[in-house]
Amino acid sequence: MELYSPSYRKLWREWDLRAMVLLSLTLQILLSILGNRRKNNRKLWIRVVVWSAYIGADSVATFALGILSSNITDMYGDNTESIDGNTQLTAFWAPFLLLHLGG
Repeated sequence: MELYSPSYRKLWREWDLRAMVLLSLTLQILLSILGNRRKNNRKLWIRVVVWSAYIGADSVATFALGILSSNITDMYGDNTESIDGNTQLTAFWAPFLLLHLGG
């Protein structure tokens, strides 16, 4: 018995790295906006959101780098002459994900 249909798996395979990069960027923006507010504001929800974003940002960036490294054979396989624009864009995201991990 399959948990997900083949169409969902195909959709995830096509959009997995893009979704993780967008989620990582969203978490970093959330940390930038709410990071200073948690010092001045005693509301519990701000502290929980900032803490969750802080914990999740590293995990999402690490997971995205794992997806990127698993796709490395697609980028630099036997035939390097047929690298398309989508594959080059995939390799473009690695420095930004490393920057998210460092930040």
